[in-house]
Amino acid sequence: MPATKTLPRCAEDAIVTAIDEAPDEDPVVLWWDDGGYLRDIVQEVSHSLGCDFHTAEQTPLELRADAPRDRTVWYVPQAHSDDVDWFKDVENTGGVVEAHIGKLAARCFENDRIQAASIRTAYEDVGEGDREQVAKTLFQELNGEGGLPTLQGLQTKIVLDGHEDPVQFVLEHGGENLPDETSELLQIRDLLVDNGVAAVDGVTDEDVLVTRTRRWAVAEWLVEEGLDKSLLDAEYQPESSSGLGISRPELQSLLSKVDPERAEELAHVYLDPDAQFWHNILRSYDDPWELADCPVDASLEHELWNEWLQAFHDGEYETCTTRAATRYQRLETTYGDVPWTSVWNQAVEVAKLAHELETWEERGDTTDVVDLYGDVDDGTWQIDNAVFNLIISGEPEHGLPEEHPATASLDDLRTSLTESRYLDYLSDLGDLVVDQIEAGSPFVGENYAHQFFDQEQEHLQSGQSVALFIVDALRFDLAHELAESVRRELPGLEVDETAWVGTLPSDTEFGKAALTPGSKFSFNIELDDGELVPERNGREITNYQREKMLKDDGWSYIMQSEDDASGWSNTRVAYYWNDLDKAGEEELTDFEALFSDRIEKISDIICEKLDQGEWDRAYILADHGFVSLPQNIDLDGIYPPDEAEQVTRRWVAGTDIDGDAPGVLLDENAHLGYLDDDTKISVLADPIQRFRNQGLPDARFYHGGVLPQEFVLNFVTVTRE
Repeated sequence: MPATKTLPRCAEDAIVTAIDEAPDEDPVVLWWDDGGYLRDIVQEVSHSLGCDFHTAEQTPLELRADAPRDRTVWYVPQAHSDDVDWFKDVENTGGVVEAHIGKLAARCFENDRIQAASIRTAYEDVGEGDREQVAKTLFQELNGEGGLPTLQGLQTKIVLDGHEDPVQFVLEHGGENLPDETSELLQIRDLLVDNGVAAVDGVTDEDVLVTRTRRWAVAEWLVEEGLDKSLLDAEYQPESSSGLGISRPELQSLLSKVDPERAEELAHVYLDPDAQFWHNILRSYDDPWELADCPVDASLEHELWNEWLQAFHDGEYETCTTRAATRYQRLETTYGDVPWTSVWNQAVEVAKLAHELETWEERGDTTDVVDLYGDVDDGTWQIDNAVFNLIISGEPEHGLPEEHPATASLDDLRTSLTESRYLDYLSDLGDLVVDQIEAGSPFVGENYAHQFFDQEQEHLQSGQSVALFIVDALRFDLAHELAESVRRELPGLEVDETAWVGTLPSDTEFGKAALTPGSKFSFNIELDDGELVPERNGREITNYQREKMLKDDGWSYIMQSEDDASGWSNTRVAYYWNDLDKAGEEELTDFEALFSDRIEKISDIICEKLDQGEWDRAYILADHGFVSLPQNIDLDGIYPPDEAEQVTRRWVAGTDIDGDAPGVLLDENAHLGYLDDDTKISVLADPIQRFRNQGLPDARFYHGGVLPQEFVLNFVTVTRE
């Protein structure tokens, strides 16, 4: 039965009746309001009727201080008391209204006065702490905005603290805040039945009521996604939706509206292995992935993972990628960042990496290792990126209940990919580099880092404002991440990526020396008193010499550790960031996460400088890349040849080193163009080899060798469109 009047209308009726029945023509109407929640309504109605309005702020006696001359409503926000005789004259000559918000609300249902008495008692019987919530519900429902409620709907909201939908209340809150009184619980049960939850018909126990309601809602969503409802018990078969408009399963509707924190809590309810709602049906379902858009049953979640794992072991990696991405998107949309979501997100990375490792040799001419690795769109650098992302994504299965099948399988997948198959890939890639070098003309026609200043002379000497960001140990995939970051943050700029060949050996002193102003023909590397030395114009390039040459060429020279704000005012700036190499050398266990943080920081710096300055052109350059080994690996420490004059972890140099030395020999026959005719360098290509007694034996991070990860570089050019 719907209400017929609003609270303001009932207040008006009460005041008008009191005035009409008063002996005086201009009476005082005294309104007693236990709780004081009707003040605004009574005041507004009083003014609309042409009455003055006065309220007692502290004590009713305040009203006697201002004798009324016209029609007046005196409002007292407390219950009437028989021992208060201050207003006997008002009672005799004026009118009295004794109505709190509960009593006035009951008058709104004039066609069902007997049942409406429950509204008054609901307000009177509730504890002081909950009375405000009841009053708020009554006001919101009966203030005339948005139509008038039914008595049943209003009773529901009072019982459920303002919630209007008993089904969604139980689905979200469970037994929390359900009424203790049996009569009220049965009222909620009957409302659930009226809303289609036949499974709770006759239930009198609170826990059973909650369990069956949730079980019914999960069934409703499964049917929505395609489950044959005849598989369900009759009382759990949802009714067919009818009428116009969008009709969604109750749980779907609920989860689309709750805040993220609440959604996370509900993930633990509806994906809890101890609450597998339809296990008997789902464990034998032919294709659980038909139901993958339903995110609310642990049994379904487990079956999806087991099916995904079987497909992975069968080598169906593209299917695994698509399915994991679908499930991730559904769970992320529903629950946000929870362990179940993170596991599927990592499953995407696992499947992608497995596919990359399976198919990398199919990408083109495997004799052109620079193009194979360094193609910006399709190069195998993406394998390193996938390994990197997989490692920094951690071990999300640890946040899952132990019963989830991913807790027993995901770690094995990660380990197999990053500590076995990835190493096989690195070894095969190293063999390709060796074959290309031994063929006599490696990397023909490629961009060489030592030619950078010469090849870009038109732009560097044109008078344009130019910024160089030289990042130590910026591997190809990390440079791509920086390029993507600039694209996102500064979409008005044009960002291009190009593969360049770094200087061999791929160590810092040679890589940075190559990126120093000067003609491409003036750069060379030679042995000087047993030390391999990089030179420009016949002079050794030290840090001091590099700084001097840049400054002589008109550049501001800024190191990462310096606070040189004034240097950025120059139109030609060279900024050096050395933190990646340092972090890799010092952090031997968790440097991927450290690198991720560092890349974000250098990205912020680059975007800030490009956004603040009117730069015509900027370059992000690298001196060398690096190889990252798995955490659990046995390194092969080999002895350097006796002829070696200088020995490092990944290369040896001398004048008498021959082709029998470990690794691949770089000499005049390699035609690199910058090695002295008498200088010979043997560089390691095997990823697990290193020369003995050179540095820490268990380091995961290294460079200086001849794997593409170490010397194929990604140079990023940023210009204004």
